[in-house]
Amino acid sequence: MWCQCLSASVLADFEEFSLKHRKMLQQILNDMWVDPEILAELDESQKQILFCKMREEQVRRWKIWDAANPPKPARPSRSKKKVDFLLDARGEPWTWVMGEHQNDKSIEEILEEEAREAARRLAEAERLAELLEQNKRQREEIEVAQQKLDAEEIYCSADELRINAKPVINNIPPIQNFLKRDALQEISFNKPSNVSQKVALWEKRVVEERTSEIYKKLQKIKLDAAKEAEEAENKQEPFWREQQKKAKEEELRRREIARIAREEHRRSMQEIEPETPALPPRKEVVSSSKPPNKDAIVEWFKTSQVIRRAGLDPNTNSVAPWFHGLITRQEAENLLNLQPAGSFLVRVSERIWGYAISYRDIDRCKHYLIDASNDHYQFLGTNQISHKTLGDLVTYHATRPITEAGGELLGRACHRTKPLPLVFQGLSIRAR
Repeated sequence: MWCQCLSASVLADFEEFSLKHRKMLQQILNDMWVDPEILAELDESQKQILFCKMREEQVRRWKIWDAANPPKPARPSRSKKKVDFLLDARGEPWTWVMGEHQNDKSIEEILEEEAREAARRLAEAERLAELLEQNKRQREEIEVAQQKLDAEEIYCSADELRINAKPVINNIPPIQNFLKRDALQEISFNKPSNVSQKVALWEKRVVEERTSEIYKKLQKIKLDAAKEAEEAENKQEPFWREQQKKAKEEELRRREIARIAREEHRRSMQEIEPETPALPPRKEVVSSSKPPNKDAIVEWFKTSQVIRRAGLDPNTNSVAPWFHGLITRQEAENLLNLQPAGSFLVRVSERIWGYAISYRDIDRCKHYLIDASNDHYQFLGTNQISHKTLGDLVTYHATRPITEAGGELLGRACHRTKPLPLVFQGLSIRAR
């Protein structure tokens, strides 16, 4: 469905493509997906142009979907629950900004009070633990002494008890003395004890000292953590700045490539090349957008390309030194890695019905696909110059770069390691 309703503006930019090429573009825009193997054969400028067209198609589809599916009004809530805000004298929501009132504490004071309170609770907990431990030790000592006393009483004989027995002294005071002392005791019990006060003050002073000690320790830990965080941040700062610098440089590089691709596309739209003939209408359509296997590629080459002298030297009937026949991308790169920058070779592509030029650049190998499905030879992309023969295309780009951004000139041919390519075997063609 999407393939049938593609926007006319998108396909108009590819009006000079062959029927086979337009069909491939329609399939890409229909699926919104590109085969990674085909994408790897495109250079950076061709990728930018293809991505721009896919983005235009994506926006067009979104507008159609948005027009067909207008936003629905929100349904009113049937729930009776609601939230009412407290209003001030002016009818506005009542707000309270901390720190504006004269009695409000600053955030530093609040944090300090919280830290001191936490230190106090910790000190009290430690003091309570000490008292419990001390009480436990005292009970253990009492139990040991009681057990020792019980053991002595068991071995004490009756005679020893009689000898050690002492007369019982009547310590019961007279009644009048008892009444007098009871009144004095009642008076003394109602008065606070100086010893108890001293013990309480001593306990309070110990807790306060421990609280102050814990508070200082917590503050020191907090300052040390802040200092370590600052040192770690200072160590990471140069690394982060270097990463940011590299990211900006990469972004600028990509923008420059995209800008050059757009300028090249715009310039190619405005220029009228004398070597660009009008493409004749296609009489037959290849059934598959991608060759099914190598045998089909060899059959296609022998039946439709040999008669057009593809891969042959224009002046002789021998195979051109730059033509390597049906080899893989990796084999082409292995050959070019042994050659200087500027070397190139032409091979039969396994991805499309056409060819691929493998070019040795300064830092890497580049690959450019050539469409040969419309009885002409041209690079994939918008408004590419078409040539009658494959040799004319190679000769033309010996003086004109393939892309303005890269400046690739086909000046030095990479010779074959085998005398005759596989696609020419069995034919009356000699190797050069």
